[in-house]
Amino acid sequence: MSAADVCQAILKLREEELSRRISAYPRNNPIASDLGPCTREMVLSMISWKDRPLPSADLKARFERGSAIEDMVLRELSAMGVSVRVERHPFEVKDKQGRLILRGKIDGFVAWEGKDYPMEVKSLDPNVFRQVDTVEDFSRWTWASKYPRQIQSYLYANNLEEGFFLLDDCEGHWKLIPVSLDYGEMEKVLQQCEHAVESVEKYRTGDGDLTRFLPGYHEDPAVCMKCWAYKRLCTPPADFHGLSLMTDPEFEGLLDRRGELEPAKKEYDKLDKIIKEKVKEKDGLLIGQWLIQGKFVKRDGYEVKAMEYWLPKITKAEV
Repeated sequence: MSAADVCQAILKLREEELSRRISAYPRNNPIASDLGPCTREMVLSMISWKDRPLPSADLKARFERGSAIEDMVLRELSAMGVSVRVERHPFEVKDKQGRLILRGKIDGFVAWEGKDYPMEVKSLDPNVFRQVDTVEDFSRWTWASKYPRQIQSYLYANNLEEGFFLLDDCEGHWKLIPVSLDYGEMEKVLQQCEHAVESVEKYRTGDGDLTRFLPGYHEDPAVCMKCWAYKRLCTPPADFHGLSLMTDPEFEGLLDRRGELEPAKKEYDKLDKIIKEKVKEKDGLLIGQWLIQGKFVKRDGYEVKAMEYWLPKITKAEV
């Protein structure tokens, strides 16, 4: 057997082993780590959990690596003398009727000068890591937009005002982002969870007609098209979102290529901004193989006339 054959055999064994560790499990209540923007999806996750696609072996590997990095981060914090209390016990939030509407578990608490701060550790792809500096930056991606709701629920459930994200780029670099409890945002989360639990109750005690009790479609088609239930259990009609269909293979090819180049452009733009700020007001600089020259440019001021223009937003449907 050649070395190439051995490599292929090892990769196959790993994929098989990862696949054995993938399983689905029922969900009877909304969970903090999966608080998406769509109440309809939340209901389907509880009622039709068996229909939710399982993660691929590659994604399972990413999840497990994230857990390993989380454990590494906690050990490093302790070694630095930071008091970390790791519990990971579930917490529960109930509504006024005593119904369980939200549950979850916290990565840990950092004790500092007599106060506890809930901490959520996230390992991110380096390209994503570079683009996140504030809590608001998570809204750039549908999958990451759940994170702020997650930590808000931790704060609310533990009656705490502040916590933080600890982000790791899988290369050992950290960012720590403080978070304050937002009562307005948390009220929206609780209302969404109540609505979802109520819909499930009505479905299970009703005549079994799921469509009668499902919340409405989300108003943003970009959210729908990235949802696991899209075209499986939930297909909003095109006219619901005011969409029209187009068939143009050449144009579709341009969009595909644009999508491939987009991550590189985002990284370029961010690095370009950092570099230009670093060399600001330096006439000439030689560093390694790079020559950097600059000068002040005077630009006449002018008044921009009021105008209206079309601003397109292009996102990829992850189906």
